[in-house]
Amino acid sequence: MERIKILFIMQSFQGGGAERVTLDLINHLDRKVYEPSILVVNCFGELVPSIPRDLTIIEVLSKNEKMITHPIKVISAVIKAAREVDLIFGTLEMTPTYLASIASIITKKQAIGWIHTDVREYPKTNHLVHKFLIRTLYKRLKAIIAVSEGAKVSFEKMFPQIKVPVVRIYNPIRLDDIYKMAPEENDVEDTEPIIIGIGRLSEVKGFDHLIKAHHYLVKKGVKNKLLILGEGSQRKELEALILDLGVEESVTLKGFVENPYKYLRSASVFVLSSRYEGFSVVIAEALSLGIPVVSSNCHSGPSEILEDGKYGSLTPIGDYEALAIKIMETLHSVDLENNRKERIKRGQDFSLQKIIPEFERLFFLVLHNRQI
Repeated sequence: MERIKILFIMQSFQGGGAERVTLDLINHLDRKVYEPSILVVNCFGELVPSIPRDLTIIEVLSKNEKMITHPIKVISAVIKAAREVDLIFGTLEMTPTYLASIASIITKKQAIGWIHTDVREYPKTNHLVHKFLIRTLYKRLKAIIAVSEGAKVSFEKMFPQIKVPVVRIYNPIRLDDIYKMAPEENDVEDTEPIIIGIGRLSEVKGFDHLIKAHHYLVKKGVKNKLLILGEGSQRKELEALILDLGVEESVTLKGFVENPYKYLRSASVFVLSSRYEGFSVVIAEALSLGIPVVSSNCHSGPSEILEDGKYGSLTPIGDYEALAIKIMETLHSVDLENNRKERIKRGQDFSLQKIIPEFERLFFLVLHNRQI
């Protein structure tokens, strides 16, 4: 039987959650059934070593070239690649999905888009140009995947005129890799409770609130160390805040790490301080290791994973004092170990083995023009 060829369109291989999940999905598709390939607009990023070796990679622009100055080059490459496949998959909102839609219009191949964020909160989707492009191009897709029910509802409310089916498929987590990589040795000194945050150093992730919450705890006499894993444009701003608050001895910005799980397993509490999210792979990963979770109550993602507080604590967005108090309560909770098995079981609900079949079912429905 001839394999189904799927073209995955990516912006880059930077170390974001969406890019990592895309590679995980590709890596775990049944190669007896599917023949995936990747077209990447800018081929750079920390995740390049994670690219499956059996893939065809189509590189379009150099790291320093921008699509805005080379649109014809990019669109031409996408159309050429799309002619050779059965299905086109825009793996991120906006640019990759715009390209998937354009290729679909020209080649008559079916295309799917993927929403990883709360579009009503995401600044770029509120720009007039992007609103126009989404309204124009997304309606030509066969289906749209949303990473959470909240992200799905957000999109449907913001773009009610787009009648394309929006399907909620949670982001999967790679449990086998997590359990294999977590026991590796780390350089964490756990003489005091360890609070860990993970994500790109950007405003949306709210690490400024997390650092302020840590400072609040220190002032209250709650001993703890804060470790933040990830790299990004806000590093200098966060470093200045750390110095301004005088917590440079107890806060570490570790940068991007190949194996975050060896640090995560040492956490007394994992904290998500985001201003908004689409899903939050790191919450699911923390739960799978049994780590207690405190999260800001974003409009989508965290509350679904934590089932409105059943598996972790939720706090108002941007309220660092409330965040600190929940962290303190979690550190002092007597039920943490008793609830460990429940957290692990909840994390396993998002395993690749459970989620990948949902993608494969959607691929089948799209390719065979079945009702979605």
